[in-house]
Amino acid sequence: MFRILPLPILATCALLLTLACGGATAPVDSETREGVVQEPTTDLRQRFAGAWSLARIERRGADGELLAEPIEDRLGYIMYDDSGHMGVTIMLPERKPYSEGGPTADEALSLMGTYTSYFGPFSIDEDEGHVVHHLKGSLDPRGAGSDYRRFFTFGENTLTLQPPAREDGSKTFLTWERLPDLPESKLTDTHRKLFGIYRIESVTRRTTSGESVPVEQYEEAYIIYAPSGHMSVHLMRPGRALYAGDRPTAEEALMATRTYASYFGPFSVNEDEGYVVHHRVGSENPAGTGVDAQRFYELTDTHLTLKPPVQSDKQGRQVQTALRWARISD
Repeated sequence: MFRILPLPILATCALLLTLACGGATAPVDSETREGVVQEPTTDLRQRFAGAWSLARIERRGADGELLAEPIEDRLGYIMYDDSGHMGVTIMLPERKPYSEGGPTADEALSLMGTYTSYFGPFSIDEDEGHVVHHLKGSLDPRGAGSDYRRFFTFGENTLTLQPPAREDGSKTFLTWERLPDLPESKLTDTHRKLFGIYRIESVTRRTTSGESVPVEQYEEAYIIYAPSGHMSVHLMRPGRALYAGDRPTAEEALMATRTYASYFGPFSVNEDEGYVVHHRVGSENPAGTGVDAQRFYELTDTHLTLKPPVQSDKQGRQVQTALRWARISD
């Protein structure tokens, strides 16, 4: 049976869906936000660059009045790279894990809207005072190929993003706090070489005896390692179907969940044994939240290969998967 969510969670799910989809169809607000820093675009791009943690979400009326208590318990990162690419994740806390062997269609539908993830290039319009996220991929299948406009304001250590106003004039404001870069004393050579953003190039799988095993490919995917010591990954399969209506059916929610993966958190490096650990504080799959992901790495100036530990497949073979990523640069 479909699990009925409490009203506060339903309201928040609707808000997250609005944040994920609002830029795709809402008209662009023509106003310029007060306090927008007017600098050359290259300087602005560098000011965006880095990892930001979600501090609060506010909704205000056309007159600026706060319409509800600010939401301050959402977990999320937005990461901008000075190559001109970005990724965002926002998650509701305490999401219930799927049942064994899940998700079922009803479970997928019940959690739809409790996790937001999208990624792609970004551009800055200084005159209008907004940043545009050009989506390559999104957990919501309707997002890929869309442009999401966000008016921006920088504070001393904050970035506030505002999607276009609704028809009634109300606006949503997301305030992000910059995550400070790791101190030099904490950096290894691998850290310095790893920082940046990568696009998926290929996925391969082999048995421990060297036999090649067929494996499904990703259409688009980014992995981001920020100088703050935080990371996020966004993985999208090809051939994803759009929802038939404004909201997904249970089966549509299940297909969207099965064809997209994402998680985020701090990362650490073990140079001696050649692996990184992704400390997942959030995951599209609720079971992944709080679980570390070990990845053996091969790193050059242009490519990164990540290999999870050897696992048994459905045929009982010992196999290892390798994801090869190409560095994105200007």
